[in-house]
Amino acid sequence: MTADPELLGFAAEVIQKHGGDVEQRSDHVFALLSPDLCSVLQLPEEVQLGDGGEPLLYGGTLLDRLIDLATGRVPLVYARLEAPYLKKEGFENLLGKDIGFAAGRASVGVRAEARTTYMVLACHYVALSDERKEGLVRVTVHENTGSIIAGLEQEWAGFQPQFFAPGSIPPHFPIDLTLAVSAALKEARVATDQELSSFFSSMRWRLARDVRNTREYYEALGNEMAAGLSNPNLGETQRLDREAKLRGLPDEMAQKTRDLERKYRIRVVVTARAAMRLLVPVAQIMVHLQLSSLKRSLKLIWNPVTRRLDPLVCENCRESMRTVHPSEKDGRIELLCFSCRKKQR
Repeated sequence: MTADPELLGFAAEVIQKHGGDVEQRSDHVFALLSPDLCSVLQLPEEVQLGDGGEPLLYGGTLLDRLIDLATGRVPLVYARLEAPYLKKEGFENLLGKDIGFAAGRASVGVRAEARTTYMVLACHYVALSDERKEGLVRVTVHENTGSIIAGLEQEWAGFQPQFFAPGSIPPHFPIDLTLAVSAALKEARVATDQELSSFFSSMRWRLARDVRNTREYYEALGNEMAAGLSNPNLGETQRLDREAKLRGLPDEMAQKTRDLERKYRIRVVVTARAAMRLLVPVAQIMVHLQLSSLKRSLKLIWNPVTRRLDPLVCENCRESMRTVHPSEKDGRIELLCFSCRKKQR
């Protein structure tokens, strides 16, 4: 059975962060595990995950162990937020503003008040190259769907948070956090890349500068050595020696260039450091979608913290999306992002 690419990426990232070596392909991951990882994951030292190897499935025991490994040492708190206002009308206007449908016709149905849960994950990143740079990023994810909720991590403190004591946590929080953790770690990596954009640019510039200087040096050295071959005072042995050195300059320059590339290669490690799970009152609206003769109903969430509709999740790649590209599949409507819809055409 072929594993979900998102699960393969999650497994590879967790194993790498805990000292393992991985080689990821489109349908499987080959991993070399340390003795500690072998014990925690209950796997042999060399193992293939996914197609043709250990099954990596939602709800599977191996995925549960990977999630425990990714989050087990992360401090976790639970809290409830209070919302002074829940939107009661005007959702039709938000369909074009917060959530758009590229095809079909969408209409708003009934509204209801509900509670849902979000996770705010704080991650520490370290970028290692010729220099070292580190920092923190925070991302928020809807626990049931895995959609990324931008901005909630900055605003939640203004909604009268009440923290739950251990042993008094309400049952609203889901047990299975596969989607939430996987999506949050993936988004943390995206946020980290954005934070490090100037660092990446600086290392690329320095690499290009040093490579250029190296090439100029060897070009000048080659010209100088070639000109020296015309010296009438050179003996035959000296001439042969210099000709050999001249022929070896391209290889020497290539080796110096590879050394520089290793020097400026950037390795980024992102590690979850703390998590907060929030119980939030929301307005839930039913939306009816029609595509040709097909019909489908779906629930949208109006979030009082961000004051907008939460994004949906592509049903193929699991990426969060605010523009939905409905598609017909097996007699039903499938909700896709632009990239996945484009691949179908």
